[in-house]
Amino acid sequence: MTITQVQIDGVTVNLSAIEYAVAIYHGRNDVTSLPTASAAAFTTIGSTILGEIGDDLTIQAYSVDRFTGKITDITIEHFHTTDGSPFARIQYAATGNLADLGLLQVGTAGYVLESLADRVDEIFTETGLTYTALTDPYMILNPVAANNGTSALQLLNDLGVQTGGTMYDTPSGDIVWESYTRRGYTYNPANWAALTDAWSAYPYDWDNVYVAASSAPTPVTLPNNDVVWEPIWKNNNQAILNAVTVTYDDTNPQATVYYEDLVSQAAYGYRAYTLTTTLADGTDAYNRATNIITAQSVPRYDLSNIQVRVDLLTAPVQAQVLGLVMGSRVLLNDLPQPSPATDYLGIVEGWGEQYANGIHTMTISLSDPRYSYAMATWGSVSNTLIWGNVNASIQWYDVVLPEDLEP
Repeated sequence: MTITQVQIDGVTVNLSAIEYAVAIYHGRNDVTSLPTASAAAFTTIGSTILGEIGDDLTIQAYSVDRFTGKITDITIEHFHTTDGSPFARIQYAATGNLADLGLLQVGTAGYVLESLADRVDEIFTETGLTYTALTDPYMILNPVAANNGTSALQLLNDLGVQTGGTMYDTPSGDIVWESYTRRGYTYNPANWAALTDAWSAYPYDWDNVYVAASSAPTPVTLPNNDVVWEPIWKNNNQAILNAVTVTYDDTNPQATVYYEDLVSQAAYGYRAYTLTTTLADGTDAYNRATNIITAQSVPRYDLSNIQVRVDLLTAPVQAQVLGLVMGSRVLLNDLPQPSPATDYLGIVEGWGEQYANGIHTMTISLSDPRYSYAMATWGSVSNTLIWGNVNASIQWYDVVLPEDLEP
């Protein structure tokens, strides 16, 4: 069996003495959904009651963490076999640490004018939970007055909607807050040569100034014979936005910036959206508006969930798949035709795992990289490609893989 350890309240369950099944869920089904805490169901047959509400539940497969959380529900059912022998089925349902954010009140002292990174750090520090913050390094937020407190979950979700970001909890229990811009590339400490604006345009200390790295995370390539069934492509006009207003500053009424795509409006009609934010700077608001237009001004083909038999993967690919988290990249090659593309690069939004009868399947939810601004960088383009040979109608936001530029 691929499950190598289950612990309830710190006690290791003797898996060889019982029948059991495990289901685990991380992340969300699509890029437009709010963050969701991970969840697990550990079901036993032929055991006594192993835990109580509030106990810690940890699950490992292949000696790798797959879930860390607390038991929230216990269901006990009694049955009889065909020969009349009684047996009990007990299911322990658990949620990941992200759920704790909804129970913790923060912000009673308010917040000063500060960067998105500092705001996220302050909120998490107030909760006392283990976290990692991968924030856009340049966004500045308005002050927030002292109040009676708001749940950490609500504040962090609001920041995600306003600035472009999301949260998830990892299989080892860490909570991650992630700006979508950090999915496209990382940031390195800046040097003078990399700074293009006047120093007065950077409201930071020198050690807080960064530049975008030139390389993106390497995707995990899934061989097509490891995907259980052929993926389904879907496209619709529901997510199109081509006229975006973003509010900013702490004036009343707030200042706004407006950005639109006239070509998209001519093709699909006028699709307007207003985003109210706590951003302090007009440049940040403008960048937020342009990012929304980049991601949503034209309809995109998306792949629905893909399912993989993890227990049949080669050891190197299996290790890569077990290392996937939200924001990771997955590359599918040689897709069956006809289809919009032969290859598809998707961003992981969530996944589900089922372990039963020695079989381990993983269903992965992917999103279009443009929602995460994860288009190809100059550094990834072949130095033998002649710019004059590239189709002049190609938009840079349509270039996700370097070969998308090939004539």
